[in-house]
Amino acid sequence: MILNRSSSIILSVCFFMLLMLVMSSIIAIFFNGGSVPYVGLLFVVVFYFMTRMFYNYLRNDELYKNTKQHSSDKPGESYIIKGQRDNKKIFIIVWVIVILILAAVSLWLYSFNNGLI
Repeated sequence: MILNRSSSIILSVCFFMLLMLVMSSIIAIFFNGGSVPYVGLLFVVVFYFMTRMFYNYLRNDELYKNTKQHSSDKPGESYIIKGQRDNKKIFIIVWVIVILILAAVSLWLYSFNNGLI
């Protein structure tokens, strides 16, 4: 099962935001020094590569392989999901969306509770 390009990009952005929100909450709780920008830049680079791996996971499976030189998308073909449904991949997609929403709400409540807003 693969997802189309635009759905994969949107889900990869959601995954990146999830990683950044979780790391922002951890940094806000534990770090109070001048090293916060350096830690943030380090994690942005690490999370970029993790997001690229997540995008490749969404766009590839055993049957369909997408690389820069080869695309399994035919010209004029329109789909959201192509191939047999993979329950593990669907679970991971739903998990990313739910945890993203929960992380955003918890970070908002943390900042509201500490008077940061």
